[in-house]
Order: sequence, then structure tokens, then C-alpha cells
Amino acid sequence: MLGVAVTAMLAATLTTSPAQADAFSPGCTTTGADGFIYIPSFNGPVTALKLEWHITDTLADGHHARIRFLSKQHDGTIHYWPWHKAVGGKGDHEYAATTATDSYGIFDIGAEVARYEGDTKLNSCVDWS
Repeated sequence: MLGVAVTAMLAATLTTSPAQADAFSPGCTTTGADGFIYIPSFNGPVTALKLEWHITDTLADGHHARIRFLSKQHDGTIHYWPWHKAVGGKGDHEYAATTATDSYGIFDIGAEVARYEGDTKLNSCVDWS
């Protein structure tokens, strides 16, 4: 729920500034994990962009939450970016600002949120902005 609340807060903030109307925040919630990718500006195909990922572990189940950025290239090929983890147990929220660069172009943006046991994906969801 924290990711959803933060997403709503960001959306409310963005509606007050026309200069930031092109921000995107793909994300979703699956059993045990909630996350989103905040992209302050995306105006169509680019080769590089700034983003911030957020992931929260939502269950005290001994598993951990992960998130990764997804992008589509000009031919529809999906670029699966590295996973980021929240391993501190229920309520652990991790985030960081970073950049994504793809010489083949970033034509669409998305996020995959998952719950993991070690390196085994238990469940996940995907959202394309």
C-alpha cells in the first residue's frame, strides 16, 4: 500500500505543474510485494532517461520483494533491467534514483514487481505505462 500511496502523492504533485505533466509511474501490487518506477519525464523514444525505483515487502512470510524496470525497443524487444530488492522483512521499503541507457531506444516503459524465495520467483505482476 505504501507504493500506491506514494504514487498517488506523486500524481497529485505532478498535476500542479504543467512542466511535469509528462511524468510516468508504472507499478503494481502482487502477493507480498508493492512497487513502482517513477520517471519524471518521458516524451516518446529516447536513448537515456532518469528514473527512481521503489519496492516494498508487504508480508511477514520469509520471502523478499523485488522490482525491475522494463523497456521496449523500436522492434518491440523487451529489455529486462536488473532486479532491485527489499530484503528487510515486512514493511521494508527500498528505493534509489538511477538512469537507463539503451542505444536501441526506449519506446515504452514498464515495471515488474515480484516476490522471491532466494533466486526463485514465486509470483509477479507487470505494468506498462
